[in-house]
Amino acid sequence: MQRRTFFQIGFFLLASIEITSAVLHDCTEILRNNRNATSGLFIIQPVRSPPLVVNCVMRNDSGWTVIQSSTRRSKITWTESWTTYKYGFGDVLSDHWLGNEYIYLLTRQTHYKLRIELIDFRNAIKYAEYSSFYIEPESGKYTIRLGSFSGNVIDQMTRLTINQMIVNQGFTTKDRDNDNYRRCCASGRGGWWFDACGYAQLNNKNPSWSGISIKKVTMMVQALC
Repeated sequence: MQRRTFFQIGFFLLASIEITSAVLHDCTEILRNNRNATSGLFIIQPVRSPPLVVNCVMRNDSGWTVIQSSTRRSKITWTESWTTYKYGFGDVLSDHWLGNEYIYLLTRQTHYKLRIELIDFRNAIKYAEYSSFYIEPESGKYTIRLGSFSGNVIDQMTRLTINQMIVNQGFTTKDRDNDNYRRCCASGRGGWWFDACGYAQLNNKNPSWSGISIKKVTMMVQALC
């Protein structure tokens, strides 16, 4: 059974979900079709995916599809199984993981870039952007692919650091170890793209990015064409 905890939204919330005349593929396409669209919940349907309720962040000419959100001391448990990470979990209105299968289907449609926003305890916004982003299918271990970095933090995803690179790593969960360490990096930490074990790990009750004390983190993607 596919686990979609955050997709089960009660009827009292349906009025807050924007439903377009035609279900579109991502938040970028929604904003391109309606320049008056504002941030909030929408229904999208990537190619070969079931309809998904997602949080869209609309900024000027940028429509971003949120794929992850985590706050320090999150109420959800991030130490989930491979299958749970595959189909997603949490509450789309707050902390959640969209699901590796749906992130794969979303990012295979066209070229996307990734933005990671990190809010520290002074409420300062830090960010890391990668010029391209997609993940391989499950048969390829949902391996992460990233383009060039820009931002106001130290790159912790693609920087050439021995045993700490996240780019080109397969996804690891507590029950499926695809990292390069002598033990499973996801044990007690939550699923992620680990090397051995890395300076950034965002799927955690205490999300980490070396050099920043994180209060909240959001991962979002924008279509480039």
